[in-house]
Amino acid sequence: MGIKAGHGGMQSRELILVRHGTTAWNLEKRYLGHSDIGLLPEAEQELSSLREEFSNITCEALYCSDLLRCQQTLTHIASPQMGQAKLDPRLREINFGQWEGLTYDQLKDNPQYRDWIDAPQEVTPPGGEPWTAFAARIDSFLEESLMSFSPILHSRSINVPKVAVITHGGVIRYMVSRLIPDQGFWDTQVIPGQAIKIRLDGDGESWVGTRLTFP
Repeated sequence: MGIKAGHGGMQSRELILVRHGTTAWNLEKRYLGHSDIGLLPEAEQELSSLREEFSNITCEALYCSDLLRCQQTLTHIASPQMGQAKLDPRLREINFGQWEGLTYDQLKDNPQYRDWIDAPQEVTPPGGEPWTAFAARIDSFLEESLMSFSPILHSRSINVPKVAVITHGGVIRYMVSRLIPDQGFWDTQVIPGQAIKIRLDGDGESWVGTRLTFP
């Protein structure tokens, strides 16, 4: 499904989606949404290869979830570009409500949890964020971020402009499902500290994404 654009002419850009580094709750396989915990002490080593890659990338725009684990990831991988980074709460993970901090084993016998696993678009965790709200804020970010800098017509430029986004696993899954045709939410697997690169091509009316190898 394409994202509406607002400029005429054929354009291209690359979107680099980075999942934050590993937290204790990631290791313990606990649901981690809006809970604001930081990275493990070994994050600097974990993210060293990403830091090296980002040292060779010039980003036209750089966005980051406002949660601590993403801000720390930004510091580790792109500290020279931190001045241009924009923190955006729309890039937060979905809020799991009363299931925050719990594991699959703790929830697996809960019928509402089983229903949510089968149909997250239709079932909301108790006290959590409805899928419609989660999707709406990310759609809002995508449309705004794609419009937020002057387009460069790729026919006149060798270098395709790059936009980097440091965010969360669920957000990345959703973005990929919106930008790349025939990709479902669960089709994308992204581990902590991993980057996914998507090339977006647009004709002024909509964008269509193609996944590329990173870097």
